Amino acid sequence: MKKIKDKIIIANTVSLVFISFVIILAMTIFLIHTAVEAETKEMDKLLPTVIKKLDEVPDNKLKETYRNYDYADKEYISLAVEKNGKFSYLSDDKDSFKLKKFESNKLKTKWDRFIYKKIYTGHNAKYYAIRNFEFMEAHELLYVMIAMFVLITISIVIISKIVAEHVLNPLSNIISQSNEMSKHNINIQLTKKRDDEIGELIDVLNETFNKKKEIIKSQKNFTSNVSHELKTPLAIMKGYLDILQWARDDKDLLNEAIENLNLEVKNIERIINTLFLNSNLEKITIKKEITNVKQLFEKIKKDYELLNIKNKIIIKVDNEINIFVDKNLISEVLRGLIDNSIKYSIGNIELLVKEDETVEIIVRNYGDRIPDEEKKNLFNRNFQGKNAKKGAGLGLPIMKDIILLNDGEIYIENRKDGIDVKIQFAKINYENK
Repeated sequence: MKKIKDKIIIANTVSLVFISFVIILAMTIFLIHTAVEAETKEMDKLLPTVIKKLDEVPDNKLKETYRNYDYADKEYISLAVEKNGKFSYLSDDKDSFKLKKFESNKLKTKWDRFIYKKIYTGHNAKYYAIRNFEFMEAHELLYVMIAMFVLITISIVIISKIVAEHVLNPLSNIISQSNEMSKHNINIQLTKKRDDEIGELIDVLNETFNKKKEIIKSQKNFTSNVSHELKTPLAIMKGYLDILQWARDDKDLLNEAIENLNLEVKNIERIINTLFLNSNLEKITIKKEITNVKQLFEKIKKDYELLNIKNKIIIKVDNEINIFVDKNLISEVLRGLIDNSIKYSIGNIELLVKEDETVEIIVRNYGDRIPDEEKKNLFNRNFQGKNAKKGAGLGLPIMKDIILLNDGEIYIENRKDGIDVKIQFAKINYENK
């Protein structure tokens, strides 16, 4: 971050100092030009009077007369005269006069001064005048400009530093807080104090950390569920493997052990599939097909009969009813609802279907009613009822997501003697299938 700050300060300083230098240089040239122009106009007012005076004296008296004649700025003016074919220097500065290159009304620069040349016409004579502008004459102006340049440069550096800190200090705080969150406490939130782009960045980062927190929580739950759900079937399998070792001669016991091992393998496979479904629902592709509800119920009932559950599953379907859904996903939802019923129901579990304006599938149990204050939150992912029991089965929020993916609806109704979980699907329009 310090490197970015330094780059901003250097870039701003260099660019603004350069611009300031150009502006001050232009101002200096303009002011000097204005001063020179004023002095040349002054010279044009003074010299005609001097020339008129010199025209009145003999040629041999010109230099003496000029030396004795005093006027303003005389020390900065060099004068020569060409009269009757003879050239005479009236002032002591002879080096500046080069008649072949003498251009009137021209301002030129020499190493130590500016010079302005002009030719004036007198009585039968030409007067060559040079106005010298020494750089030291402009020293006060130059000092002021240099002082301004230094002050502007210092101000630019200070302002650039303040701006860089104002822009980048929030980023430094974000980096510091983000590192703290990554290393120690992911539950904290970045502090938002601005509503500009920095504030938007903080919102994005907070949302990212929230998602990361949810992923970590999901991973922990997944690991916990795997550990909890696989512990019992693995223990059972280990027990039957021990039986296989010492019951090789007992055919009935051997067959029973093999059969139960096979059941536990299927149970583990189902647990793993359920956990995988919980973790990858968003990535699942829906493959809908026309599904016979009665056949779906009978297949699920047969699966549970192999598990020797204490509850009896009763199918109540009056006629052949079909739905257009992803059969595998809906099977998992029904199994999840049956698993819940096994945990909480004290009687039979009934699978019913009704067809009216919609097709309504009902999973009915005879357990305790769900309190109204809990029922409205059962489909929220972070909600857990007071009497909830741990398991790897599909949670109600996941079931709801699957039903929605299949264009259906799910809701729960309390009865006097238990609970109905109802799933509704649109009737199949066979003309479009």
